[in-house]
Amino acid sequence: MGIKYASIEKPWLKFYSSSSNRAELPKMTAYEYMAICNSDNLDNLALEYYGYTETFKEFLKNINEVAQAFYNIGVREGDVVTIISVATPELEKSFYALNRIGAVLNLVDVRSDAKTLKKYIDETNSRVVIVLDNFINEFNKIVNQTDVYKVITVSPYNSIPSFKRRLANMKYKKSQEYRINSDIKRDSLYIEWNEFLTIPVIEKVNYTTYKENMEAVYVHTGGTTGVSKTVRLSNDNMNAISFQYELFKGEYDKGETFFNDIVPFVAFGIVAAIHNPFCLGLTNIIVPLLMPKEFTKFMIEKKPNHVLAVPTYWEDFVNDKRVKKMDLSFLKHAGSGGDSMSIKRKEEINLFFKERGSTASIEEGYGMTELSSTCTACIGNIMNINSLGIPLNKNIVSIFEPNTDTELDYSNNNIGEICIMGPSMMLGYLNNKEEEDNVIKVHSDGTKWVHSGDLGFIDEDGFVHLVGRIKRMIIRGGFKIYPQEMERVISLVKGVARVCVVSKHSEVYGGEPVAYVIMENGFNGDSIKNDIRELCKRELPEYSQPKDIIFKDKFPLTSVGNSVLPVLVMVSYQY
Repeated sequence: MGIKYASIEKPWLKFYSSSSNRAELPKMTAYEYMAICNSDNLDNLALEYYGYTETFKEFLKNINEVAQAFYNIGVREGDVVTIISVATPELEKSFYALNRIGAVLNLVDVRSDAKTLKKYIDETNSRVVIVLDNFINEFNKIVNQTDVYKVITVSPYNSIPSFKRRLANMKYKKSQEYRINSDIKRDSLYIEWNEFLTIPVIEKVNYTTYKENMEAVYVHTGGTTGVSKTVRLSNDNMNAISFQYELFKGEYDKGETFFNDIVPFVAFGIVAAIHNPFCLGLTNIIVPLLMPKEFTKFMIEKKPNHVLAVPTYWEDFVNDKRVKKMDLSFLKHAGSGGDSMSIKRKEEINLFFKERGSTASIEEGYGMTELSSTCTACIGNIMNINSLGIPLNKNIVSIFEPNTDTELDYSNNNIGEICIMGPSMMLGYLNNKEEEDNVIKVHSDGTKWVHSGDLGFIDEDGFVHLVGRIKRMIIRGGFKIYPQEMERVISLVKGVARVCVVSKHSEVYGGEPVAYVIMENGFNGDSIKNDIRELCKRELPEYSQPKDIIFKDKFPLTSVGNSVLPVLVMVSYQY
């Protein structure tokens, strides 16, 4: 048969039409692409926010008004504007408005402390800040230490009709104590959003023209080292994601609704959960912050067609007594991200959907901030429940010997480092060429690849499978052990709710795998332990058996729900 390289064979292309494989990527700004995608969709709703709605016609008009307001306060092409906010209509219109001018939106985590805020503002040379007034206190600590000349304060109620504000306020107080800060300093530095929109026009706004590799947004990530880095994403990067999703013909229809719990200050939030649904002509149902019970309530009330949520939200949804009596035929896509979900649980949830009339299945994909969010996807009938989907059709994914440019034969499911080449590859890190060169590597043939730091393989059909992080790989007496594969096997045991495998130092072998397990209610640890060992003996090599099995009531979690145990570091993410 000969050696088969995924970079040459591209087995996933058989799932795409020949016309989509020939289709050329758009060469325009993010705003222009979104507007063109909706030129025939102007009367459908672009967004919905606690009773407030805008059609795409109104949305585009309002974006232009916001762009003029930014221009009125001196924002010009190449300037950087920082935003400290959760998802609101103002954030989404600000992104497109700044994009029209050619300015860059610097997205900052609302949980950042004062020191971190100053760092992100200073290093991006940002002189205008938009801040949701709930999160202004930390910013106020450092504003006088920066070159910021204008602070635009936004209330989460700015877009809510006055007669509905009381109801919305009650919801916030009950669910997440979403309090309004009434002590905001008022002087020439600060201006409220509604005042900002009414500044007199002195000079008509000058809209930018498309330029290749023009910066659009900055997002911040720990990357593969845990050290904070600022990722530079272009119009081309963002548009490439949306364009490739458009190629899944029939999966998304204009006028359908989209709902998610993804925060906007990560690449997946701004690209996949904001820009992408708008470009697909979907109605974006905006909710600033969600708790699990709120997620289920919104699902019941709004019946959205396309949904992105963390696994725990899907768990709460299918376990709710009200949902068990529902017709779920409205649900077309159920994306899951932030943490992995066991195959057993995905099968159970998929069956739950099917029995209630939905064609949806739990869909996972693979991506990184450095790839503008995602590079593989399971969509509709293109599904392999054991995998993270196929590459989006303008991407090339292949497997290499870790930290080298030696490509591996994919036909035998050879495990190596997942590397990606494609149009969503970041422009680079801001002012950090050394770290950039550790991620984007030029191979001996001149091609540029993102080295993910993740281990995996590609099967004969082109589906990408994640095995684990290179740093998580356990070397036991010279043998390579992949914790994620052990976790997959252990999760199949009846009574196992969650599992995490970590390395324990051994003087003899170097490293020994230890499995931490959370049991489902009603199961005994002693009996499960025997079942785990028996299944591991059947499914895994002798050297890949858990040295010990330890039962826990819970794992410590990150802010997105990932398990955190010593020596366990997960940077790349599934969506």
